[in-house]
Amino acid sequence: AKDIVAFMLDLNGFDVTDLGVDVPPEKFVQTVQETGATIVGLSGFLTLAFDPMKDTVTAFKAAGLDDVKIMIGGGQIDENIRQYTGADAYGRDAMAAVDLAKGWA
Repeated sequence: AKDIVAFMLDLNGFDVTDLGVDVPPEKFVQTVQETGATIVGLSGFLTLAFDPMKDTVTAFKAAGLDDVKIMIGGGQIDENIRQYTGADAYGRDAMAAVDLAKGWA
């Protein structure tokens, strides 16, 4: 699903940097600092992904990158998980992610 979201964002004119899987929060922060990205997407299908997502959101705030918008998606992600992680929004599918990104761009 992550690849579909990246593909759909690319098709809609967004410059996508795919960092892969099991990416530490520091790598997300470093990449945003290097690229100037304003939107970050995190994907996770298992409940094991929720804490790393929360840690990543926390790392952005700690780095003073509060203006970076963070969307999450995948599997069991819903509004409760969005609130738990502190992400700005969640998308149910690739088109929802595109709509979110367009609203933030």
